[in-house]
Amino acid sequence: MKLIKSALLILLFSPIWFVSASTITPKDTQSSIRFYSGDQDKLIITSPNSNGISYNRFSTFSTDRPLSILDPTSLGNDDSGTQLKTVIIHADTLALADSVSFLSGAISTNIVFIVDGVNGSISCNGCSFSGFPRITFAAAKSTTTLSSNMTQLTHLTNTALGSLNIHNLSAPDAVSVEFHAQTIATSGYIHSLFKASKQGEKHVISSSGLVGVNGGFSFFTGPLTMNYGDHEVVDADETTSSVNTFYGNIHGAGISIVSARPVTIGSGSLLSTQSNIVASNYIDDNFFVPTGNIDIVTISKKAGYGTVKNAGRVFSDTGVNMLGSDIHNTGAVVGHNLQVVANNLFNNTGSIEATRKLELSSKLIDNRGALYAHTLNAQSDDALFNHLGGRILGNAVSLETSYFINGSRQETAPSITKKSNLEFDDDLNASANYGIFNSNAFNAPSVKATELSAHINATILSISAKQVENINPYYKARKNEEIWDGYVHLDYASSRRVSITGQNSLNVLATEYVLNSSAIFGLDNPGEFVINTPLFQNERYRINTTGYIFARKLQTSAEEDHSAHVVPTINTSVDATSPMAVLYSFGKFDLSPLSQNKSTKLNNHMSFMQIHGRSDFYNASFSSAAVMITDTVGAGLTPECFIRHCSLESFLDNYTQTTFTSFLDNVYGLSSKIAATTEIAVQAHLTESVNAFKDKFIQEQKDAFVKAGNALTSERWGNMIEFKVRTEKIDLADYLVITVYKCQIHEEANPGSDPIYDKFCLPKDYQWSVQSIAENVAEHENVPGTDLTYVQLVDLIEIYLGNFAAAGKMEQRIGSDTREVDGYWGHALASVPYEISTNSSTGNIDITLRYYKRFYVDRGMSQIHQHIIGHSPNELKTKTMTFSSFRTTKPKTPTAYNISYDDKTGVVGLRWSDVILPGGNFQLDTSLSAHTVSITSTSRNYTKKQNGQVNFRVRACSAFGSETLCGNYSALKTKTITYVGNGGGDTDPPPPPPCWDCEDDK
Repeated sequence: MKLIKSALLILLFSPIWFVSASTITPKDTQSSIRFYSGDQDKLIITSPNSNGISYNRFSTFSTDRPLSILDPTSLGNDDSGTQLKTVIIHADTLALADSVSFLSGAISTNIVFIVDGVNGSISCNGCSFSGFPRITFAAAKSTTTLSSNMTQLTHLTNTALGSLNIHNLSAPDAVSVEFHAQTIATSGYIHSLFKASKQGEKHVISSSGLVGVNGGFSFFTGPLTMNYGDHEVVDADETTSSVNTFYGNIHGAGISIVSARPVTIGSGSLLSTQSNIVASNYIDDNFFVPTGNIDIVTISKKAGYGTVKNAGRVFSDTGVNMLGSDIHNTGAVVGHNLQVVANNLFNNTGSIEATRKLELSSKLIDNRGALYAHTLNAQSDDALFNHLGGRILGNAVSLETSYFINGSRQETAPSITKKSNLEFDDDLNASANYGIFNSNAFNAPSVKATELSAHINATILSISAKQVENINPYYKARKNEEIWDGYVHLDYASSRRVSITGQNSLNVLATEYVLNSSAIFGLDNPGEFVINTPLFQNERYRINTTGYIFARKLQTSAEEDHSAHVVPTINTSVDATSPMAVLYSFGKFDLSPLSQNKSTKLNNHMSFMQIHGRSDFYNASFSSAAVMITDTVGAGLTPECFIRHCSLESFLDNYTQTTFTSFLDNVYGLSSKIAATTEIAVQAHLTESVNAFKDKFIQEQKDAFVKAGNALTSERWGNMIEFKVRTEKIDLADYLVITVYKCQIHEEANPGSDPIYDKFCLPKDYQWSVQSIAENVAEHENVPGTDLTYVQLVDLIEIYLGNFAAAGKMEQRIGSDTREVDGYWGHALASVPYEISTNSSTGNIDITLRYYKRFYVDRGMSQIHQHIIGHSPNELKTKTMTFSSFRTTKPKTPTAYNISYDDKTGVVGLRWSDVILPGGNFQLDTSLSAHTVSITSTSRNYTKKQNGQVNFRVRACSAFGSETLCGNYSALKTKTITYVGNGGGDTDPPPPPPCWDCEDDK
């Protein structure tokens, strides 16, 4: 049998060295390596040694046509009995430009391509692989001598000038693809994708169906020594400052970049592990399940040597981990769980979004972009900046640092360094100039750095630092020729551009102070607003006056004091002013010092403070200062417009009415009930919500009781219902408790005296958390700045974006396979689907829609087409427009295509264009029906057995809150029918399929 196989090999693989387009030249002339050329090149490698390693040495290994590698042990001409485990291709020059496959029956083998010259290089230009679970490219030295007798491959040290150039690589059945070199250049499409379809409980490889990923990609760049066996770093030189930039589209079941030099993900590049399914596999009898993570790690902790920059897109269905000395993100990072750790500086001007958790740690954190996460924990040793342009949104957000600022101290480009404490005016002074702009001798900037905003919002928000600063540096200075007669116009959008808000809980710990300077600081719903600090300053950023009286009221737990300060001048004027700082809470407000034996104080200087819930002050003093406090309300913003968005371009700031202090519930810890400085009566929304809920519940109980026949028939006997209403503390939360007493009264005779009435009652308790009541009410209240509830607003966004949905064709590329696929263009809303803001230039209320444009397999838009050329389904799209124009949105108008008539059956067919809307339908108005017909398809058949005119029109409708919103009717389509023959069947044939971009029949 062995002789027969050998004869077959001679016939099949006749050596034609001189005509080969590939150049494969063995280094050792005595080598048993055999190369055969034909339509597909074939290479019989050396037999494996006792350790399963086949070592193959070449001077040149260059391919530009398909190459099959064969194991001699499977061809019958080798009786060693050793199973092949690893193939080593060791060459002086190595270039791959086509497919490489392993042919050896049922087994597969690892392969290592290695060049070990000082400036050795490996290139892959459109190369692909099959039959190799583990593929390694290395421009590196091996600590184990490379030879036919080697026992294993241990450590790989990247050579000083070694390089890899990878352009378009496909390895759909590989489990791990690894790259080792001082410099690694990537471009094109590098992937381990395959396609599969579901058969029963399993998925099988097919030419169509779901997109799956099999293997991961690992890149080891810079002066590194790596352990081949477990990918552990053995040694690294941390002093290389040149950057390794990755370009192209890299898509696998996992992506790992480990570097001893700075790393950049280039603009336009994509690292992705997203897919429909993930394959598991074996390497060397070890079961391998991909994590789907993307890891980008630099070894050096020195600034400038371990920098990670992302200007592209990094998308994962599971996790993304970034570790470096400095991390700069100008692109987009999306994942389920994200971890970002920088030794020195983290800077973000792009977008980072975690559907579950984002862990962020650095010595300095500088955010000027978007950080979105369900749970977000950020910790910095020195300072955490959410500068103008920064947005932090999440469900549970925790921010911990030494120095914290939201906004900016000045209208200039900020420096990213830890700041010293600011100086405050917490008493009346002789200068008559207040605010940190004056107390810290800030200079007016020659040019504004930005008009962007800085916002932090979370359901549960916690901030811990030495200094907590929330600063809006906006102010307006009076020009010499201007006369401000008691009022000044301030830009409304600029006045509200900096905010820190919590929905249900807001906890602030500041060991030095908390400053709210012309910014917004508040709790939006019932809950707790807790501040632990020695000083809370709520003030205008800048106010400069001449000749005005400043009055101050100071309260402690034992006494109160009134004082005034006057600067006598002939003329009085306000020369510069900033908007009021806004401090509010719709829940409890708790101000306390850092410990029981310490004290704290709150200064509300020329600003707005309104507390709807109970206020507790512990060892505290409260000071409210104003310019010439009056007893009536002058021009200016209403409290609602301070807290919520109002449709304003500018507003008149009445600077002689500069302080609003309002407590709408009990106040504990101060000498007496604090009198508001104005007569403004603000409704306590929480109290109203609870009272309305209580009254509605009681009335429903009464109505049900009476309906059951339990109305009292006499004042002395019969049935009655009573109620006891109270609030209780249950598990640290406030609950509304209503006890319903359903009673029966019986009259018993009492000879010689008045009758005895026996009252028997069955009590039943009902309880609801106050927070849930308020949240339920909030769902039906308008979103601030709009006339829509949240549900209506989201439905209208769906309708607006749905108007752009349509069927289409796109090109899909899986590896080297490109084909045209049918689908439907649609969208998916982001976790935060919209932002409402006031345009600083026009004063209009703007809405920004946040969504993902996607190409779906089905009209129901349940399955996304993957790998569409020129399209990224996870690229966040935004569209900004005025809310007034957005508010006019309706479903788009369909086109009435044609009216057909079958003179044999008498069937009249009506057809119109499709409008793809969530939960949408069509309303058909036709002369063939006495009523408007609601229908989801794009056609309808009728039977008609007499002559006459037929017409129809149609419109699209969609859900809009609890209502239905319809678009305009199409133009009326008319056709005259001449009835012929004995047609008119009883059963309509099925309607034709939807017709895209059809034209009217002529």
